[in-house]
Amino acid sequence: MYNLNEKAVIWLTLFDFMTSKKMEEVLSLYDEPSELLSKLDPEIKSLVSAENFSKMEEYFSNNILNSYIEALEKDGVKCITIFSENYPRRLKDLEFPPYALFCKGNISLLQSRCFGIVGTRVPTAYGRTVTQSFAKGLAENGLTIVSGLAMGVDKIAHETALETGGKTIAVLGGGFNHIYPTMNENLAKTISEKGLLISEYRPSVRPTAYNFPVRNRIIAGLSDGILITEAGEKSGALHTKEYSLECGRDVFVIPGNITSAKSAGTNRLLKSMQSALVTSYEDILEAYSITPTKHKKPSKQLGFNEQIIMNALSDGELSFDEIQIKTGLEIKILNSCLTTLQISGLIKKLPGNEYMLSGQ
Repeated sequence: MYNLNEKAVIWLTLFDFMTSKKMEEVLSLYDEPSELLSKLDPEIKSLVSAENFSKMEEYFSNNILNSYIEALEKDGVKCITIFSENYPRRLKDLEFPPYALFCKGNISLLQSRCFGIVGTRVPTAYGRTVTQSFAKGLAENGLTIVSGLAMGVDKIAHETALETGGKTIAVLGGGFNHIYPTMNENLAKTISEKGLLISEYRPSVRPTAYNFPVRNRIIAGLSDGILITEAGEKSGALHTKEYSLECGRDVFVIPGNITSAKSAGTNRLLKSMQSALVTSYEDILEAYSITPTKHKKPSKQLGFNEQIIMNALSDGELSFDEIQIKTGLEIKILNSCLTTLQISGLIKKLPGNEYMLSGQ
Protein backbone atom coordinates (compact mmCIF):
# COMPACT_ATOMS: atom_id res chain seq x y z
CA MET A 1 0.00 0.00 0.00
CA TYR A 2 2.76 2.45 0.89
CA ASN A 3 6.14 2.71 -0.81
CA LEU A 4 9.34 2.96 1.25
CA ASN A 5 9.60 6.75 0.98
CA GLU A 6 6.04 7.06 2.29
CA LYS A 7 6.76 4.64 5.11
CA ALA A 8 9.78 6.70 6.17
CA VAL A 9 7.56 9.74 6.65
CA ILE A 10 4.86 7.72 8.42
CA TRP A 11 7.51 6.39 10.83
CA LEU A 12 8.57 9.96 11.67
CA THR A 13 4.97 10.88 12.59
CA LEU A 14 5.33 8.60 15.62
CA PHE A 15 7.30 11.36 17.35
CA ASP A 16 5.57 14.46 18.72
CA PHE A 17 8.71 16.57 18.32
CA MET A 18 8.77 15.95 14.56
CA THR A 19 7.38 19.16 13.07
CA SER A 20 7.31 19.59 9.30
CA LYS A 21 10.48 21.65 9.49
CA LYS A 22 12.19 19.00 11.61
CA MET A 23 11.14 16.23 9.21
CA GLU A 24 12.65 18.19 6.35
CA GLU A 25 15.93 18.55 8.24
CA VAL A 26 16.07 14.86 9.16
CA LEU A 27 15.29 13.61 5.66
CA SER A 28 17.85 15.98 4.15
CA LEU A 29 20.53 13.79 5.74
CA TYR A 30 19.64 10.99 3.30
CA ASP A 31 19.88 10.67 -0.47
CA GLU A 32 16.50 8.94 -0.40
CA PRO A 33 13.92 9.08 2.43
CA SER A 34 13.65 5.29 2.36
CA GLU A 35 17.24 5.00 3.66
CA LEU A 36 15.95 6.18 7.04
CA LEU A 37 14.26 2.80 7.46
CA SER A 38 17.63 1.04 7.26
CA LYS A 39 19.75 3.26 9.48
CA LEU A 40 19.41 6.22 11.82
CA ASP A 41 22.00 8.82 10.87
CA PRO A 42 23.92 9.90 14.02
CA GLU A 43 23.59 13.51 12.86
CA ILE A 44 19.90 13.31 13.76
CA LYS A 45 20.88 13.64 17.41
CA SER A 46 22.04 17.22 16.84
CA LEU A 47 18.65 18.04 15.30
CA VAL A 48 16.32 16.51 17.88
CA SER A 49 18.31 16.32 21.18
CA ALA A 50 19.95 13.28 22.75
CA GLU A 51 16.82 12.32 24.67
CA ASN A 52 14.60 12.37 21.59
CA PHE A 53 17.21 10.51 19.57
CA SER A 54 17.23 7.75 22.19
CA LYS A 55 13.48 7.42 21.78
CA MET A 56 13.92 7.13 18.02
CA GLU A 57 16.52 4.42 18.51
CA GLU A 58 14.15 2.53 20.81
CA TYR A 59 11.31 2.65 18.27
CA PHE A 60 13.72 1.75 15.48
CA SER A 61 14.97 -1.36 17.27
CA ASN A 62 11.43 -2.47 18.15
CA ASN A 63 10.38 -2.24 14.48
CA ILE A 64 6.84 -1.06 15.20
CA LEU A 65 6.15 0.59 11.83
CA ASN A 66 4.08 -2.25 10.37
CA SER A 67 1.85 -2.55 13.44
CA TYR A 68 1.42 1.25 13.40
CA ILE A 69 0.26 1.16 9.77
CA GLU A 70 -2.07 -1.77 10.49
CA ALA A 71 -3.65 0.17 13.36
CA LEU A 72 -4.27 3.14 11.07
CA GLU A 73 -5.89 0.92 8.47
CA LYS A 74 -8.08 -0.72 11.10
CA ASP A 75 -9.38 2.72 12.08
CA GLY A 76 -10.08 3.63 8.45
CA VAL A 77 -7.23 6.16 8.34
CA LYS A 78 -5.18 6.72 5.21
CA CYS A 79 -1.88 8.59 5.40
CA ILE A 80 -0.90 10.71 2.41
CA THR A 81 2.71 11.89 2.48
CA ILE A 82 4.56 14.55 0.56
CA PHE A 83 5.99 11.67 -1.50
CA SER A 84 2.56 10.24 -2.41
CA GLU A 85 1.17 10.64 -5.90
CA ASN A 86 -2.11 12.06 -4.59
CA TYR A 87 -0.50 14.62 -2.29
CA PRO A 88 -2.17 18.02 -2.96
CA ARG A 89 0.15 19.97 -5.23
CA ARG A 90 -1.03 23.29 -3.85
CA LEU A 91 0.25 22.49 -0.35
CA LYS A 92 3.79 22.55 -1.70
CA ASP A 93 3.42 26.34 -2.04
CA LEU A 94 3.71 26.58 1.76
CA GLU A 95 7.06 27.39 3.36
CA PHE A 96 6.75 24.25 5.51
CA PRO A 97 4.16 21.97 3.92
CA PRO A 98 2.87 19.07 6.04
CA TYR A 99 4.91 15.96 5.33
CA ALA A 100 1.98 13.75 6.26
CA LEU A 101 -1.79 14.13 6.11
CA PHE A 102 -3.90 11.64 8.01
CA CYS A 103 -7.23 11.34 6.22
CA LYS A 104 -10.71 10.00 6.94
CA GLY A 105 -13.28 10.19 4.19
CA ASN A 106 -13.26 11.08 0.52
CA ILE A 107 -9.58 11.62 -0.28
CA SER A 108 -10.38 12.71 -3.85
CA LEU A 109 -11.60 16.03 -2.39
CA LEU A 110 -7.94 16.98 -1.93
CA GLN A 111 -7.77 17.30 -5.71
CA SER A 112 -10.99 19.33 -5.99
CA ARG A 113 -11.27 23.10 -6.24
CA CYS A 114 -11.23 24.27 -2.64
CA PHE A 115 -12.16 27.52 -0.94
CA GLY A 116 -11.62 28.36 2.72
CA ILE A 117 -14.15 30.02 5.01
CA VAL A 118 -13.01 31.11 8.48
CA GLY A 119 -13.97 33.57 11.20
CA THR A 120 -14.90 34.14 14.80
CA ARG A 121 -15.92 31.32 17.13
CA VAL A 122 -18.73 33.48 18.52
CA PRO A 123 -20.45 35.12 15.53
CA THR A 124 -23.27 37.62 15.74
CA ALA A 125 -26.58 37.00 13.98
CA TYR A 126 -25.10 38.95 11.05
CA GLY A 127 -22.00 36.73 11.03
CA ARG A 128 -24.08 33.55 11.04
CA THR A 129 -26.29 34.80 8.22
CA VAL A 130 -23.50 35.90 5.88
CA THR A 131 -21.50 32.73 6.56
CA GLN A 132 -24.51 30.57 5.65
CA SER A 133 -25.24 32.62 2.55
CA PHE A 134 -21.69 32.50 1.18
CA ALA A 135 -21.06 28.85 2.11
CA LYS A 136 -24.32 27.81 0.46
CA GLY A 137 -23.67 29.77 -2.72
CA LEU A 138 -20.08 28.61 -3.11
CA ALA A 139 -20.88 24.96 -2.31
CA GLU A 140 -23.79 24.94 -4.77
CA ASN A 141 -21.39 26.13 -7.43
CA GLY A 142 -18.97 23.26 -6.98
CA LEU A 143 -16.36 24.64 -4.58
CA THR A 144 -15.23 22.41 -1.72
CA ILE A 145 -15.57 24.39 1.51
CA VAL A 146 -12.49 24.11 3.73
CA SER A 147 -12.49 25.15 7.38
CA GLY A 148 -11.16 24.15 10.78
CA LEU A 149 -14.08 22.47 12.62
CA ALA A 150 -14.06 25.14 15.34
CA MET A 151 -17.26 26.52 16.82
CA GLY A 152 -18.90 29.50 15.18
CA VAL A 153 -18.04 30.36 11.58
CA ASP A 154 -16.14 27.09 10.92
CA LYS A 155 -19.02 24.93 12.10
CA ILE A 156 -21.60 26.96 10.17
CA ALA A 157 -19.53 26.73 6.97
CA HIS A 158 -19.17 22.93 7.25
CA GLU A 159 -22.82 22.34 8.14
CA THR A 160 -24.13 24.61 5.40
CA ALA A 161 -22.00 22.90 2.77
CA LEU A 162 -23.33 19.50 3.87
CA GLU A 163 -26.95 20.69 4.03
CA THR A 164 -26.58 22.08 0.53
CA GLY A 165 -25.38 18.70 -0.72
CA GLY A 166 -21.94 20.16 -1.34
CA LYS A 167 -18.44 19.10 -0.35
CA THR A 168 -16.39 20.07 2.69
CA ILE A 169 -12.97 19.40 4.22
CA ALA A 170 -12.25 19.90 7.93
CA VAL A 171 -8.63 20.48 8.96
CA LEU A 172 -8.06 19.45 12.58
CA GLY A 173 -5.67 20.77 15.20
CA GLY A 174 -5.22 17.34 16.75
CA GLY A 175 -5.70 13.66 16.02
CA PHE A 176 -8.96 11.97 15.05
CA ASN A 177 -9.29 10.34 18.48
CA HIS A 178 -9.51 13.74 20.17
CA ILE A 179 -11.98 15.91 18.28
CA TYR A 180 -12.00 19.47 19.58
CA PRO A 181 -14.31 20.92 20.60
CA THR A 182 -16.00 17.72 21.75
CA MET A 183 -19.44 19.12 20.89
CA ASN A 184 -18.42 18.87 17.23
CA GLU A 185 -17.81 15.10 17.39
CA ASN A 186 -21.06 14.31 15.56
CA LEU A 187 -20.25 16.88 12.89
CA ALA A 188 -16.78 15.38 12.50
CA LYS A 189 -18.32 11.92 12.03
CA THR A 190 -20.69 13.25 9.37
CA ILE A 191 -17.84 14.97 7.55
CA SER A 192 -15.80 11.75 7.57
CA GLU A 193 -18.78 10.02 5.91
CA LYS A 194 -19.80 12.72 3.43
CA GLY A 195 -16.66 14.84 3.13
CA LEU A 196 -13.10 14.62 4.40
CA LEU A 197 -11.32 15.02 7.75
CA ILE A 198 -7.59 15.69 7.62
CA SER A 199 -4.86 16.26 10.19
CA GLU A 200 -1.07 16.33 10.13
CA TYR A 201 -1.17 14.70 13.56
CA ARG A 202 -1.54 10.96 14.11
CA PRO A 203 -4.92 9.93 15.61
CA SER A 204 -3.72 9.69 19.22
CA VAL A 205 -2.33 13.25 19.41
CA ARG A 206 -4.29 15.61 21.64
CA PRO A 207 -4.88 19.13 20.34
CA THR A 208 -2.84 21.97 21.84
CA ALA A 209 -3.17 25.75 21.63
CA TYR A 210 -0.09 25.80 19.41
CA ASN A 211 -1.56 23.36 16.89
CA PHE A 212 -4.51 25.49 15.81
CA PRO A 213 -2.65 28.47 14.31
CA VAL A 214 -0.28 25.99 12.62
CA ARG A 215 -3.11 23.98 11.06
CA ASN A 216 -4.45 27.22 9.53
CA ARG A 217 -1.63 27.13 6.99
CA ILE A 218 -3.17 23.94 5.57
CA ILE A 219 -6.56 25.63 5.17
CA ALA A 220 -4.82 28.43 3.28
CA GLY A 221 -2.60 26.10 1.25
CA LEU A 222 -5.43 23.84 0.05
CA SER A 223 -7.63 26.74 -1.04
CA ASP A 224 -7.73 28.99 -4.08
CA GLY A 225 -8.65 31.74 -1.65
CA ILE A 226 -10.16 32.30 1.76
CA LEU A 227 -13.15 34.27 3.00
CA ILE A 228 -13.23 35.82 6.46
CA THR A 229 -16.89 36.44 7.22
CA GLU A 230 -16.58 38.01 10.68
CA ALA A 231 -13.56 38.37 12.96
CA GLY A 232 -12.41 40.46 15.89
CA GLU A 233 -8.98 42.04 16.29
CA LYS A 234 -7.44 38.92 17.85
CA SER A 235 -9.34 36.26 15.92
CA GLY A 236 -7.40 33.15 14.94
CA ALA A 237 -8.83 33.60 11.45
CA LEU A 238 -6.26 36.36 10.95
CA HIS A 239 -3.51 33.72 11.11
CA THR A 240 -5.11 32.07 8.10
CA LYS A 241 -4.99 35.42 6.32
CA GLU A 242 -1.25 35.68 6.95
CA TYR A 243 -0.60 32.19 5.59
CA SER A 244 -2.81 32.94 2.58
CA LEU A 245 -0.85 36.04 1.68
CA GLU A 246 2.46 34.24 2.19
CA CYS A 247 1.58 31.51 -0.31
CA GLY A 248 -0.12 33.79 -2.82
CA ARG A 249 -3.75 33.00 -2.08
CA ASP A 250 -6.63 35.46 -2.43
CA VAL A 251 -8.19 36.92 0.71
CA PHE A 252 -11.81 38.07 0.67
CA VAL A 253 -13.55 39.87 3.51
CA ILE A 254 -17.16 40.78 4.25
CA PRO A 255 -17.51 44.26 5.76
CA GLY A 256 -19.15 44.42 9.17
CA ASN A 257 -20.78 46.84 11.57
CA ILE A 258 -18.16 49.49 12.46
CA THR A 259 -19.44 49.59 16.04
CA SER A 260 -19.14 45.81 16.54
CA ALA A 261 -15.98 44.38 18.14
CA LYS A 262 -16.72 41.14 16.26
CA SER A 263 -16.06 42.96 12.96
CA ALA A 264 -13.02 44.96 14.08
CA GLY A 265 -10.56 42.50 12.54
CA THR A 266 -12.30 42.20 9.18
CA ASN A 267 -12.88 45.94 8.89
CA ARG A 268 -9.21 46.59 9.67
CA LEU A 269 -8.18 44.22 6.88
CA LEU A 270 -10.33 46.16 4.45
CA LYS A 271 -8.97 49.47 5.70
CA SER A 272 -5.39 48.26 5.26
CA MET A 273 -6.24 46.97 1.76
CA GLN A 274 -4.92 43.47 2.55
CA SER A 275 -8.08 41.88 1.22
CA ALA A 276 -10.86 42.23 -1.33
CA LEU A 277 -14.27 43.43 -0.20
CA VAL A 278 -17.18 41.17 -1.16
CA THR A 279 -20.89 41.52 -0.51
CA SER A 280 -22.19 38.37 -2.22
CA TYR A 281 -20.86 34.94 -3.10
CA GLU A 282 -21.23 35.92 -6.76
CA ASP A 283 -18.35 38.36 -6.23
CA ILE A 284 -16.08 35.41 -5.43
CA LEU A 285 -17.37 33.31 -8.33
CA GLU A 286 -16.70 36.23 -10.66
CA ALA A 287 -13.12 36.50 -9.37
CA TYR A 288 -12.55 32.90 -10.51
CA SER A 289 -14.57 33.18 -13.73
CA ILE A 290 -17.17 30.70 -12.45
CA THR A 291 -20.63 31.14 -13.94
CA PRO A 292 -23.22 30.91 -11.14
CA THR A 293 -25.63 28.00 -11.27
CA LYS A 294 -29.19 29.17 -11.76
CA HIS A 295 -31.55 27.75 -9.16
CA LYS A 296 -35.24 28.01 -9.76
CA LYS A 297 -36.86 29.05 -6.51
CA PRO A 298 -40.06 27.20 -5.65
CA SER A 299 -43.05 29.49 -5.79
CA LYS A 300 -44.90 30.07 -2.54
CA GLN A 301 -48.33 31.66 -2.49
CA LEU A 302 -48.46 33.83 0.60
CA GLY A 303 -51.59 34.67 2.50
CA PHE A 304 -52.46 38.27 3.34
CA ASN A 305 -51.14 38.06 6.91
CA GLU A 306 -47.93 36.33 5.85
CA GLN A 307 -47.29 38.97 3.20
CA ILE A 308 -47.59 41.88 5.63
CA ILE A 309 -45.09 40.13 7.93
CA MET A 310 -42.70 39.76 5.00
CA ASN A 311 -43.16 43.44 4.20
CA ALA A 312 -42.48 44.40 7.80
CA LEU A 313 -39.21 42.44 7.79
CA SER A 314 -38.03 43.85 4.46
CA ASP A 315 -36.10 46.64 6.21
CA GLY A 316 -34.20 44.33 8.58
CA GLU A 317 -34.40 42.34 11.80
CA LEU A 318 -37.39 42.82 14.11
CA SER A 319 -38.37 41.40 17.47
CA PHE A 320 -41.66 39.59 17.94
CA ASP A 321 -43.14 42.63 19.68
CA GLU A 322 -41.94 44.96 16.92
CA ILE A 323 -43.53 42.74 14.26
CA GLN A 324 -46.80 42.72 16.19
CA ILE A 325 -46.80 46.52 16.43
CA LYS A 326 -46.00 46.93 12.73
CA THR A 327 -48.55 44.39 11.50
CA GLY A 328 -51.29 44.77 14.12
CA LEU A 329 -51.83 40.99 14.10
CA GLU A 330 -53.14 39.12 17.14
CA ILE A 331 -50.49 37.09 18.99
CA LYS A 332 -52.06 33.72 18.10
CA ILE A 333 -52.28 34.58 14.39
CA LEU A 334 -48.79 36.09 14.38
CA ASN A 335 -47.28 32.98 15.98
CA SER A 336 -48.95 30.74 13.42
CA CYS A 337 -47.80 32.85 10.46
CA LEU A 338 -44.24 33.10 11.73
CA THR A 339 -44.08 29.32 12.12
CA THR A 340 -45.38 28.81 8.56
CA LEU A 341 -42.86 31.28 7.13
CA GLN A 342 -39.99 29.58 9.01
CA ILE A 343 -40.99 26.14 7.74
CA SER A 344 -41.14 27.55 4.21
CA GLY A 345 -37.60 28.86 4.62
CA LEU A 346 -38.68 32.44 3.95
CA ILE A 347 -37.67 33.84 7.35
CA LYS A 348 -35.23 32.91 10.12
CA LYS A 349 -35.66 33.10 13.86
CA LEU A 350 -32.69 34.63 15.64
CA PRO A 351 -31.60 34.63 19.30
CA GLY A 352 -33.57 37.08 21.43
CA ASN A 353 -36.87 36.19 19.73
CA GLU A 354 -35.98 38.26 16.67
CA TYR A 355 -36.74 37.46 13.04
CA MET A 356 -35.30 38.29 9.64
CA LEU A 357 -35.84 37.45 5.98
CA SER A 358 -33.78 34.44 4.86
CA GLY A 359 -32.23 36.32 1.97
CA GLN A 360 -30.91 39.22 4.04
